[in-house]
Amino acid sequence: MAFHKAGQGAIECCSGSTARTLSGQGATEYLIMLAAILIIALVALALLGFFPGISSDAKVSQSASYWRSEAKPLSILEHQVTAGGEMTLVLLNVDASGTIRLKNVTVGDTFNDSFGATGFRFGPGEQRTIRISDLEGGDAGTMYEFPLNFTYVSVNGVTTTQYGVKTLVGKYS
Repeated sequence: MAFHKAGQGAIECCSGSTARTLSGQGATEYLIMLAAILIIALVALALLGFFPGISSDAKVSQSASYWRSEAKPLSILEHQVTAGGEMTLVLLNVDASGTIRLKNVTVGDTFNDSFGATGFRFGPGEQRTIRISDLEGGDAGTMYEFPLNFTYVSVNGVTTTQYGVKTLVGKYS
């Protein structure tokens, strides 16, 4: 009995008909591996933003996660922007050291100082709803993305700006 190797993935075999069967097994294994690599590549492209529908939902959830849990001392629990350009923010003071006073909010290139001389006072754990108008509007259901910064006076009386590391992303209502 003579042994020989026939192609990639073939096993040592003893006859020509068996060798052909084993070469077919190698081809099948190759196709399965190729399919697995293609699936992994498609998932990677979707996560990197190649497919617009999938990447926009990922941006919305990443933005919401940042503004709810990582942003300090003011976090955003809820947000909405109407098609007419009015933004509503539900803010929470997550700083346990004391009361802060929100002086203004910068949204993109639009400076909003409508909070007056006294501003909004937030005790530790307190939440407030604020509205900002005259922003860029859009069609209902389309995406918005705004850089957002808060200027506030800390418990020590120091005026500080909280710069948003991530933009505020959502869909116009």
